[in-house]
Amino acid sequence: MKTNRSNMGNRLNNFEKFLVFVVILYHLGIVLFSILWLFTNSFFDYKLSLGVHNYLKINEDVTYGLFISGCLGGSFYCLRALYQRIGDTYTPIDLGGSDQSRGLNIKPWFFWYLYRPIQGGVLALVLLALINGKMVTISELDDEALKSYFSLIGLGFLSGFGSHELIHKIQELISVLFAKSKISSSNSSTKVKENNGK
Repeated sequence: MKTNRSNMGNRLNNFEKFLVFVVILYHLGIVLFSILWLFTNSFFDYKLSLGVHNYLKINEDVTYGLFISGCLGGSFYCLRALYQRIGDTYTPIDLGGSDQSRGLNIKPWFFWYLYRPIQGGVLALVLLALINGKMVTISELDDEALKSYFSLIGLGFLSGFGSHELIHKIQELISVLFAKSKISSSNSSTKVKENNGK
């Protein structure tokens, strides 16, 4: 069987083609819904029902818009990655035999393709919370820019598209905020002796 797979190159079997089709449809659906939600009045009545919750100072229209634009960025990233992998798989270039890294192996990545847009939406909301909480500052965004609907859509899209980099920034923030305190060995041994009553 191994020779059969290598003779085929890295071509996809029917199940893998089905998975690719599902992933493409899923992401195109997210992209279409996102564009309709963000840039048209297709869901105008539903958007009006969201309203503004003044007691929490949360504008749900902004929240949903930010989440959906994060999903749009994540879906766009996934479609781009899938396009590149399919292009690599079906490009008729012989790189000297059996280079398995050029093929599209959808099975282990299937759930990543489903999860990535949701991750982008959640990270967009987290980034806005960090910016509003003054834990993260972006010099190009002042308070006035954060009130702009299109700035928030752009921020959400960038969060979804650059999820990996944003996660690294959040990890840096966590390591700074929750760093272990540095206690010298003399202090710790003194404290142990004090606690033991010696």
